[in-house]
Amino acid sequence: MHRISIAILALFMLTACDSTRSLVELRHATPSADPYAAALAAEYAEYAAQKQSSYQWWTSKYFADKGLLAAYGREVLPEDPVTWELDAGTRRQFADARAQLMEILPTARQQQPVMAANSVVAYDRWLVLADNGWDTPKIDEARDHFFTLLGALQETQSAALAPATSAPIIETTSTILYFPFDSAELSGSAQLALAQLVAYVRQAGNVGITINGHADRAGTDEYNMQLSEERALFVRHALIAAGVPESLVHYFAFGESDPDIPTDDGVPEQLNRRVEIYIE
Repeated sequence: MHRISIAILALFMLTACDSTRSLVELRHATPSADPYAAALAAEYAEYAAQKQSSYQWWTSKYFADKGLLAAYGREVLPEDPVTWELDAGTRRQFADARAQLMEILPTARQQQPVMAANSVVAYDRWLVLADNGWDTPKIDEARDHFFTLLGALQETQSAALAPATSAPIIETTSTILYFPFDSAELSGSAQLALAQLVAYVRQAGNVGITINGHADRAGTDEYNMQLSEERALFVRHALIAAGVPESLVHYFAFGESDPDIPTDDGVPEQLNRRVEIYIE
């Protein structure tokens, strides 16, 4: 083997070890007591693991280190596009998107900590894909996902700032939990969101709860109907285990029939793999 090949291999192995070490430390770190920081750490851990599994060692280590900063309570910001290799037009696009996110982030991290963390990591994922520059469909998908989350945060803040009107007789609270592909179990920050939901229900007392399970369009109609039911049941069991009476928890399964983001048949979409919970 040529000497230069040995050097390249040694550098590759060193980078891989650094990536693994950072990710292992992040997985064992005690999350910050701040729900936003804890959700941010969990999201970066999931992203770093994905990059490690595809042998993108540098990217895995970089974002695992960001997750560690969040887990230890340090301030972590969405990536500055100036420091990435982007053309002028793309850099302006990211600068504008980042400015919108930074404007809403101080309030969003208090009101919707999990969604705010999701938005920051969604922005970073989009930027990494754009920096690579070769997979246009994935870049477009990541961009649309980020702006969907950003729009939801902006709507939440607008509603909070709207003038108060006469109080309704029944107040309804809604939460959406997103599931991994082909799974009926929550992971990462969604687990934290479910824990927050359980805490809210405990405090609210005897409330009626409706759970609607959904799936994306990857798979057959029959399979997705079963998967959406399993997702709804996963949330139902968690609420009942927390002490909510079974008689107050109702669930429905919609399969792929009611997507949040319309897609062609067979196309996976993260925002459609969801359970919607309505509490009143």
